Amino acid sequence: MKYSKKMIYNIMIHLSLYLFLFVGCTSVQQKVIIVQPKTIKKVEPIIPKIEDKEPIEIIEEKETKEIISVLEPEPVVISNELAIIFPSATIGKYALEAVNTINAYLLYKDTPFTLTVLDMITQNKKNILNIFEKVKEKDIHKVIAMITKDNLSILNDIENIENIEIYLPLINKNEIEDIEQLLNLNIVFGAIDYQAQFDKLIKYADSSSLVELYDNSAIGNTLHNYVKSNDIKYIKKVDDNNGRYKFFLKNNKKLNRSVILLNTPIVKSSILLSAITVEDLNIDKIISTQLNYTPLLFSLTQKQDRKKLIVANSIGKLPLDLEEYNQLIGNNILYSWVNYSAIVGIEYLLSGNIDFFTDLILEKNQIIYPVKLYNVGDYSFELIK
Repeated sequence: MKYSKKMIYNIMIHLSLYLFLFVGCTSVQQKVIIVQPKTIKKVEPIIPKIEDKEPIEIIEEKETKEIISVLEPEPVVISNELAIIFPSATIGKYALEAVNTINAYLLYKDTPFTLTVLDMITQNKKNILNIFEKVKEKDIHKVIAMITKDNLSILNDIENIENIEIYLPLINKNEIEDIEQLLNLNIVFGAIDYQAQFDKLIKYADSSSLVELYDNSAIGNTLHNYVKSNDIKYIKKVDDNNGRYKFFLKNNKKLNRSVILLNTPIVKSSILLSAITVEDLNIDKIISTQLNYTPLLFSLTQKQDRKKLIVANSIGKLPLDLEEYNQLIGNNILYSWVNYSAIVGIEYLLSGNIDFFTDLILEKNQIIYPVKLYNVGDYSFELIK
């Protein structure tokens, strides 16, 4: 993609204004200062006094010039105080990408801001309490908390927590038990809805012969829990056997004319797709969630491997300029729902709404994302209308 000299120049100017330092537990502050001169004072001209005495020749004084007082301007600081908190031991990579995404978005919007980055290292009750104490000490009232649902109820134990707006990009409200305990707080949940994706995929597949393949990864087990209540004909947990999947694929009659639900990360999914092609199985469709909505599919699989694959996606529309800003800094928002959720959260915290995103809805403390289905073509994802 080509970029105009003007666009690159503008981005470099913005980057110099918003220089950002990403350092562990330290806070990094960026301020934009607007200078406004004081009101100009006008000094009345000095009029010479003429005494009432014998007539004398009056010498007309030259007109006294106005004296203008030039004072040092006072800086007027305009800032949007934000904090992003995360446990680097578990989501360090995602947190770094999210920070880059947030910076690119604020540059794109030309919004003055102060961003404080706080790392709790590991997520537990004690560290959650401590990190929010730091937020309060810095008098910050808008927080993106990149934490998981574990120990989330501890937020109720934080004094005056209701005075802090919290956006949770990694959690969907439907994942939380006893959600009522948290709804009195100033919280918005921003994760995509995997359950909605499964529902749409399974309805579209329209099959009474559903098969699930999942693995022992955290995301694999999470997705398995979403669908285990469905009527699934055959479930196979794929272990780490160096990609030799022939033993459960070959001559497996349960797979005949089935719809395979693929709940495995991209690398394992690619190996499975290839193995299914090699065994020449009579598969009706292969369906998968956001987990496999990635351009890596086109480099890790052959055309024939993915010709029956359908994937779901909930990443909405984005302005072309914003995509280009992120591409210039090597950031991914088109295929990373975490990064997409992060910019939705920033927009909400700064403006109080998500009207910028025309295809999203904020409903009962949860961001509602659209679910679209795609065929995986030769070179691109093709929307199923």
